[in-house]
Amino acid sequence: MDGLAKYLLRRAADRAAVLFVALVLQFAFLRVLPYYVLGIDPSFFFMNPNLTNEQRELIRKAFGLDEPLHVQFVKYVLALFTGNLGYSFYTRRPVIAELMERLPNTVVLLGTSTVLTLIIGLTLGLLLAMKRGTKFDTTFIGVSVLINSFPTFYLGLLLLLVFGFYLGWFPLAGSVSRPPPSDPVLYIADYLWHMTLPLLTLVTAGVGGYALLSRNLFITQMGEDYIITARAKGLDERTIMVKHVLRNVLPPVITIVALALPGIVSGAVITETVFSWYGVGRWLFEASTQFDYPVVQGVLFIEILLTVVSLYIADIVIAIVDPRVRLR
Repeated sequence: MDGLAKYLLRRAADRAAVLFVALVLQFAFLRVLPYYVLGIDPSFFFMNPNLTNEQRELIRKAFGLDEPLHVQFVKYVLALFTGNLGYSFYTRRPVIAELMERLPNTVVLLGTSTVLTLIIGLTLGLLLAMKRGTKFDTTFIGVSVLINSFPTFYLGLLLLLVFGFYLGWFPLAGSVSRPPPSDPVLYIADYLWHMTLPLLTLVTAGVGGYALLSRNLFITQMGEDYIITARAKGLDERTIMVKHVLRNVLPPVITIVALALPGIVSGAVITETVFSWYGVGRWLFEASTQFDYPVVQGVLFIEILLTVVSLYIADIVIAIVDPRVRLR
């Protein structure tokens, strides 16, 4: 078996172990802790104080709480992996159905912001590394530190106050007007109009961190011996940065992208809540405040699964791009 196959098998075992531990912790915090430790009876969520003991027992049986914990855990995992995320305590609807209603809005918002943040951040990081020590470099670092010191909800509320309330250029809430435009072109324009402020909030809050991180990665590589050799050969700085430094910076960048991808599905909880965006993040926040455990466990399971899968894909890509990884 060659080095690449051994490396991928070892990483697959590591990722599977991470997934198993995450599922155990999720089961413990969202199922065992509320009922067996805190004593929260599941009939509480039906908001009917007149339930008899027999009815309460039927509810417990419906949730499988009358079975041993190891049996509950096996059924719990099997249900999650087969797409049976349960029913919301408050809407009585399947969690998967409600998730699919909100998922497109979250994917559009978070997908767009993630792509823009990565592109702008990496480009600025490359420019900052090439112009390190200049006024452009020091000014951008100061502005980035200042912006990153603001909490995301504060930045969102500030944009909402200025551009939504005072100037009236953008709507204050929602993902589309009520009633929505009937014309498809006008509907898309209206949707993008509503998405502008939350998108601007996410990009503004994230681009500085990505730029500074990539700048430091580029500068670290620029001090290596192979860069000195490339300069001694007479290569210009642009060629050195693009063809040599960028390739060695790719592994940590790929890992960053892999960690960002699950957030596209789970949503930006704070931003979606501030702007009343009809997405998964806002739904997760509301479910958490209402102790709607099936919704929380469904969203968290999907995020955990996507994180493990995306990190394993990143392991494969990094092993192909950087042979040193599989040799280690």
